[in-house]
Amino acid sequence: MIFEYNNLNDMSFDAAKTVYNFYTYYIKKQNFFTFVLSGGNTPKILYQILASQYSESINWNKVYIFFGDERYIDIDSEYSNYKMAYNNILSMINIPAENIYRIKTEITPIERCADEYENSIKIFFRDKSKDVSFDLVLLGLGADGHIASIFPDIKISDDKYIDYVFPEKANPNIPRITFTYKSINNSKNVLFLLSGDRKIKVLKEVFKGKEYPAKYIKPKENLLYFISK
Repeated sequence: MIFEYNNLNDMSFDAAKTVYNFYTYYIKKQNFFTFVLSGGNTPKILYQILASQYSESINWNKVYIFFGDERYIDIDSEYSNYKMAYNNILSMINIPAENIYRIKTEITPIERCADEYENSIKIFFRDKSKDVSFDLVLLGLGADGHIASIFPDIKISDDKYIDYVFPEKANPNIPRITFTYKSINNSKNVLFLLSGDRKIKVLKEVFKGKEYPAKYIKPKENLLYFISK
């Protein structure tokens, strides 16, 4: 399903309402909600809206936050997805610290960091007596066609839920930990957020069959595209 908007603000308000609707559905169904955040600039307004307008209507004790990818840098870095999320939503809501599953980039080497994150995900779902399947995954779309930190022409594991990559063409050029196709496509719902002509052009190429990573995103239930000019 594709939803188009004239500006980022309108898109963000509608996306927040959609997140809330998914939250409500899964709380009724299973009494918890797993929500995977994306980085970049596009979701910032969405996060701020969730923090300000849904802070009371969402029971954050029943929400579990994960990250679709992270740059392998200190969490205080301006390039940290966790820092962006912390500044725009996590520090503004009443969510227990143990409900936030950040990628612990202080763990070395990067292989061990990725393994630790995957194990924490497996343990979470095992404790819930569930298969690894997130309720809602937010994704952006890079101007080069990448999603999470799955970049074109970079091999990603087919077996693991979490992998690490060294994308030389990425900006900034920093190693990354990322969800794989397995973890994304095992999820129930994926919501793409994208804005700007360059990314819209890439998405149109995806729809025409171009071999971008976004072409291979096929969640179990709903695939939504929120597009802003």
